[in-house]
This record gives sequence, structure tokens and C-alpha cells, in this order.
Amino acid sequence: MIIPAREFMPLVLAALESNQRVRMTAMGSSMFPFIRGGDVVEIEPIRSPPVAGDVVLAQRALMPQGERYVVHRIVRIEGEMYFLRGDAQKNCEGPFTRRDILGRAVLVFQKGRVHRLDHGIWRRAGFAWNRCAPLNLWLFQLTRQFQRKRK
Repeated sequence: MIIPAREFMPLVLAALESNQRVRMTAMGSSMFPFIRGGDVVEIEPIRSPPVAGDVVLAQRALMPQGERYVVHRIVRIEGEMYFLRGDAQKNCEGPFTRRDILGRAVLVFQKGRVHRLDHGIWRRAGFAWNRCAPLNLWLFQLTRQFQRKRK
């Protein structure tokens, strides 16, 4: 079942404000290869200032179609402003303020396995992947073409 953000996000925000973790199912491919559509992502409240490399849940500025939320990686911080980008995207989004950053993604449940996004090899690999732009986008496109041919 898909629940609209306007109904679901108040519950997520209340849980995060109560210092609880929440799990959400990812949609889309903007964070490929580290988070894929259908993966479950565990988000924790922000307990320390976000840093470059963190995968965060952020609220975009209000748009005509309503509130929008993304789970993307922090790629740059300029003073009090945060710039985010999906691992499979070319352009940064932002600036976001600290108030727009709602939580930090710490785990991803993918095909029966659990990967830590907040430290360890997956954090380092994600940070390196993002720093390799635009080569990583070329690799992403190549991978997608290979997957299509296998089907």
C-alpha cells in the first residue's frame, strides 16, 4: 500500500521528534546503487550536526503539488547550507537549512541483507561513489543498459 506523504510524514516526523527510528520503503532510483526502489531504509533522529557523506531525509521547499521529501546524500556544506544529491543524479539540490534535514539514514535492508549507511564500508563506498561524479553516472547508465539486456 502506498500512503500519500501528507498522511504518512506527520507520523514519521512525530516519531523522529520522539527520538524513535522509523523505517520507510524507498521509491525510485535516485540513490542507486546504494538504495534501490523497494529497499527499506531506517531513519534515525539527527543527534549531531550532519556532515558530508551522510544520507539524510530532507524536506524540499513547498511545491505546487505539496510537500516533497527526499533521501539523498549530503555532498557539500557551505556555512549553514546543505547541498544534497542522489547517488545516481547529476545535479545537486539545495540549499537546505538544518531545519529541512529531518533524519539520518542509518540502515538499508536490501534483498535479505542489512547494510549500514552511517559508518563502515558502505558509508565509505557511498562517499567515494559520489566523489567520482560524473564517472559514477556513466557507470550507472552502463549498469542500467546491462540490466535491460539481461531481461
